Formats: sequence, C-alpha cells, structure tokens
Amino acid sequence: MKNREDAHGIVYELLELLYKKHDDYGPMNIAGAPGGAMNGLRVRMYDKLARLNNLVDTGDTPNYESIEDTLLDLANYAIIGLLVQRGQWEGLPNSNGETKKSSGIKRHADSLPEQFHNPDNPRFY
Repeated sequence: MKNREDAHGIVYELLELLYKKHDDYGPMNIAGAPGGAMNGLRVRMYDKLARLNNLVDTGDTPNYESIEDTLLDLANYAIIGLLVQRGQWEGLPNSNGETKKSSGIKRHADSLPEQFHNPDNPRFY
C-alpha cells in the first residue's frame, strides 16, 4: 500500500456499506440462511468469486455492478463471517446459547476508532 490512510478510508467505506445493507436486509438473511449462516455466506462468496473470475478471465465489462463493488461485497461478507463465528451476529446464538439481539449500530464517525477520523479527507466526518 502507498498510504495507510487509503486503507483506513476503505475500511470506513466498508463499514458504511455494511450498515446500509444491514438496514435494507436485516439480520435474518444471514441468520436464517438455508444450511446455516456460514453456509449462506459461503454460497454468496462463491457466487461473487465466480463472477469476479469470469470478468477478469474474459476481460468483459460488467453489465451491472463493478469489479470494485464485487470486492467490497466480498470484504463485507468476510466481516459478517467473523461476526457470525464470534457469536456477534443478531439472530444467532452466542457461546452461551443466548440469541444476539440488536444493540443499535452507531453509524457516525464517533463510533469509529480515532485513526478513522481525518478532517482533511471528505470520506471522514
């Protein structure tokens, strides 16, 4: 990487996208996936990788979402997978057998670690 702030910006972008899509889909598209949450994530990630491989291998121009959109989705599926594995995804039991309920996701810069705050970058607030 050329600049650590570039990586911070991408992480911030991923979080904003994750929050927006979570608002649209809710937790049960993952928690209630046929075969379980991890199986649902595997299928989604497999489809995204197959699409990425096809576009890269053929050199075709995407009709709908860009290759960057595909990479963002894959990264967020990985984050969701970690939340599922750690028992931190709403609608799934945690290690105590209790079902995780929504704690209200904060969606502003104050909820992010200090290294994400950069007033010189328009992606940061």
